[in-house]
Amino acid sequence: MAWGLLLALCGALLAPAAAGGRHSLAVLVTAVTHEDGTHHYFMISKLDDVQIAYYSSDTREVRPTQTWAAQAVGAEYLQEKTREFWGHEEGSKVETRRWMQLHNQTGGIHTEQVHVGCALSGQTPVDPRFQYAYDGGDFISFDAQTETWVAAVQPAFLQKQRWETGKTWTPYVQHYLRSECLGTLRSLVQRGRAVLEQQVSPEVSVSHKDSPDGSITLSCHAKGFYPRPIHVSWVRDGEDILAEMDSSGILPNADGTYYMQSSLEISPEQEDGHRYACRVEHSSLPEPTLVWDKAPGKKGSLTPGVLAAIVLAVLVLAGAVGAGVILWRRKSAGPRKPSYALAATKIGEDSASSSSSGTDPQSMGPRT
Repeated sequence: MAWGLLLALCGALLAPAAAGGRHSLAVLVTAVTHEDGTHHYFMISKLDDVQIAYYSSDTREVRPTQTWAAQAVGAEYLQEKTREFWGHEEGSKVETRRWMQLHNQTGGIHTEQVHVGCALSGQTPVDPRFQYAYDGGDFISFDAQTETWVAAVQPAFLQKQRWETGKTWTPYVQHYLRSECLGTLRSLVQRGRAVLEQQVSPEVSVSHKDSPDGSITLSCHAKGFYPRPIHVSWVRDGEDILAEMDSSGILPNADGTYYMQSSLEISPEQEDGHRYACRVEHSSLPEPTLVWDKAPGKKGSLTPGVLAAIVLAVLVLAGAVGAGVILWRRKSAGPRKPSYALAATKIGEDSASSSSSGTDPQSMGPRT
């Protein structure tokens, strides 16, 4: 089967490599044969962590997923590779049947996977790869240094012999890994530079969850970052680096960015008197970012002496407030006036006073 044609296509679509750093071309193929004999074939091609093309037995067409990749290779090239992938799909059916025989299998669901690619560290070729897996386990791979096939399991030795004694497939794999893959990677470096060199900083937050046993779990969320590599760790009081309890790993978002969650479990003894932070290192950040846990401490974490001092202070404060209230009430009431008897007044004044108050002066005092 002309797997080299598959590699030529994906190499042409994948390869932007910036002048510095490491960039890789990868072709990932999955072929599934079902119990009823139907066969599903799917390929994706990736530049670093950016998917740029795919082929499916449902669409029967090589389709780029990046505009710049389509412009780099042209419509005619894509049509040519589509026709070639029709052949790759048929060849995969033949190989799966052959490997079923090598494993003494007559039915069931079986999977063939292929991982092919190369990489550049600066301008230095690294990590040539041509690997096969069968039913989820390593099957056979090509060693670029010895230029021989390495069987991972006993049934693969017959396939190793077939390819090493053949005159077409192994020479093509050698040529592809030595020349074509790397040449394609270099030729498209300028086209993909803008995509490869973009930087999106992670949005980092820390959440706090109490557990019934008195422990707490801190979770650090790093969202929406690009490129993929990131390092998340935990620190205590700004110094100690702690091992995480659990990690989601680096997961893709629909918009092409990435997400990661790291969790740390802290016992009540570890929590008392300490502060914890999530430390995030990413190429988009000029320096590592520390995000501290802002949740309040646990109830009952105070020592008895500190707790007694707080209670005493509260009691003193309450007494002072009570005394202040009493004094305020006394002052607001003003001085008490002594009791007194009405003094005799002039008749005019009594009359005026009585008139203004609506009292009949004749009604006051004993009548004569």
